[in-house]
Amino acid sequence: MKTPTAELLDRTPSHDTSAERAVIASVLIDPSRIVDVTAILSPADFYLDAHRLIWQAVLDQNEASEPVDIVLVSRRLKASGRLEAAGGNAALGEIASAVATAANVEYYARIVRQKARYRALVNAAIEALQASYAEEDTPEAIADQVEAALLSADPTSGAPVEASAAAIEAMAGFASDTTSRQMGAMTGLPDFDERIGGLFRGELCILAARPGIGKTSLACQIAHRAASRGRRVYFVSLEMSAVELVTRVICSQAGVSSKLIRTGQLEHHHIAALSQAAQPFAGLQWSIHDKPSMTVAEIRRWARRLAKRDLGLIVIDYLQLLTPADRRIQRHEQVGQLSKALKELARELEVPVLCLTQLSREAVKDQEPQLHHLRESGSIEQDADMVLFLYAATKDEKESQEKGKDEEEIKAMGEWNTLLKVAKNRNGELTKLRLFWEPERTRFTGPQVPAFGGF
Repeated sequence: MKTPTAELLDRTPSHDTSAERAVIASVLIDPSRIVDVTAILSPADFYLDAHRLIWQAVLDQNEASEPVDIVLVSRRLKASGRLEAAGGNAALGEIASAVATAANVEYYARIVRQKARYRALVNAAIEALQASYAEEDTPEAIADQVEAALLSADPTSGAPVEASAAAIEAMAGFASDTTSRQMGAMTGLPDFDERIGGLFRGELCILAARPGIGKTSLACQIAHRAASRGRRVYFVSLEMSAVELVTRVICSQAGVSSKLIRTGQLEHHHIAALSQAAQPFAGLQWSIHDKPSMTVAEIRRWARRLAKRDLGLIVIDYLQLLTPADRRIQRHEQVGQLSKALKELARELEVPVLCLTQLSREAVKDQEPQLHHLRESGSIEQDADMVLFLYAATKDEKESQEKGKDEEEIKAMGEWNTLLKVAKNRNGELTKLRLFWEPERTRFTGPQVPAFGGF
């Protein structure tokens, strides 16, 4: 006795050969409708091989700027040795008489496309079964392949967009931005938000620094700022636990040194301040994934789920700790694949992705980081829309910025000990921004006065 699964697999896949014949017949009657059909169908959407061959011959005839009719399509099939596989002239004649008018060709094409989508879903399920039984890949990789296959069944996936439609969507975005004139996810750093505009949808932003400079603290600060402004944030932490991260933010907001917690020196007023700072977290849409080993495929799956609830920012701490899809290739190629996948994630979900990364040791020697200091891969620079370097300001750099300024001008610059260098910005200016790093409160602040530019 067959199992329900075996019975399902034995069933004939969804198809409608009458609709397929009607599509072909319609364009043979009125070749001008080919353009309407190609916007809906591809040759692979036809179920019968014979129909697929005939439709491809129709397309080839049209692309060669030659007339399309039953005689010429037959000749093209014969010249390529495919006429018999397509059913011969008798089958062509039968198909050509399937409809009397081309008026309903788009309706027939949508039926064919819908049946093709059903078959794509079935094929994805079968491939998942085969891969799962074979156990030749990880469950996470198989799940990502299935999800990609399901998304490819979307008839609008990858279709070109009219500029007029893009303009309407852009205007809708301008109108919906009621909280700020800027459209990016605000970082909470006044100079950066004013001059750069925040972190933008569909863009990959790399935040690079040497260990111990405060890049995780800055990322937490940006995530908290975005969540506080009503955005849903997905924070992937591959090194620290969710409790550690949130503790940093609470200490920062409360003005309490995290050292007092670690050394057990909290007093009643400290606890009261921490409690008050923790209360707003109840209303934040901030999801923290504190898993020590994750692939981009896993991140993509969780991000897609959160995107259904209006995801506003993805933060990943940090790139070099992500598990590569292919461990067999060289490390710089692995990191290149990771950065490319993160850029694709940003574009797919139309969400800003802020990914932290390490700088090479050469950055210490040269003091001021450069793009070639990005560790392990030049692909990071290529894939990123924006690259930010966080580094401690040297005594010489501070003195050079204060040189020639009077006491009031120096005071107006504000207190600063760190620089945030915008080393790459695909859609804006390059500059350096002054920040003040408070290690006890694990936070950065910035002066309200204009930052300085130039390199």
